[in-house]
Amino acid sequence: MTDRTAVTLRLTDAERTALTALAAGMGGVNESVISEEDAVVGAIELALTRLVDDFEIPDVAVRAQVETARNTLRSTWTRGSSSL
Repeated sequence: MTDRTAVTLRLTDAERTALTALAAGMGGVNESVISEEDAVVGAIELALTRLVDDFEIPDVAVRAQVETARNTLRSTWTRGSSSL
């Protein structure tokens, strides 16, 4: 990965606890240490996949945008061990 954009998240205590648990759980499944940053990326990939697989997106252009984003994320996947 050569390009990065910094994003600041403002999380509640409960959201922070959930993010920490997500990283720990994903790490347990993958038998490796998963950073919270990688856990967020894994969650985004799962959300995009759920949108494509489980929901009917009425706007064809938006569906294409979601599919393209998911496929692009997967094609350059350097965080593959964090995939759900």
